[in-house]
Amino acid sequence: MEQKSDLRVTKTRRLIKATFLELVQAKPVQKITVTELAKRAEISKGTFYLHYLDIYDLYNQMVEETVAKIAGSFDPYPDLFSAPESFVRTFLFSQVEPLGLSLSAGERTLLTEKNMQSCSRYPQYFLDAFKEHIYQVGVLARCEENGIKIDFLLTGMLSIVIQYRPLTAGDQKKMDFIVQFLSLIIRDTFPEFYRS
Repeated sequence: MEQKSDLRVTKTRRLIKATFLELVQAKPVQKITVTELAKRAEISKGTFYLHYLDIYDLYNQMVEETVAKIAGSFDPYPDLFSAPESFVRTFLFSQVEPLGLSLSAGERTLLTEKNMQSCSRYPQYFLDAFKEHIYQVGVLARCEENGIKIDFLLTGMLSIVIQYRPLTAGDQKKMDFIVQFLSLIIRDTFPEFYRS
């Protein structure tokens, strides 16, 4: 019976999320109500509340899942510990278009500026997703000190992405400076991986 129940929960959550993605393409998150979502999904409001606290809880969970998908869409992470220049180039300047990878139109809409105003934790979702992939490389111990180091590096790198993206081929000198500068910081942050 438990497996059947788990399957129902999975199907119900999938239905709620799919319906929400349809709605969010037509209107901003702030304008979507539980009543509207439940009616469109043909479920009761009580069923919705069995799974989510409110629309914003659902939205935040979906943003977190989408961010994890983005973080897993490319793999510069092993280079952090062996080739920091390659890590920085891939992380900052790869041709992966973060919102154009294998995201659906609804998932892309979740991350629009207007909708993101409803998700105060989205910067942390990005940090957590990237940090998890870095730990999964398996060479860095999970501890508070390493967490602080990774947060420092990623926060700086993400601020550069926001401030200077998109850089074009004409910005090669700027790109090279950023790569060299950040590579030095990585080497200084994790000297144990770069001793000669």
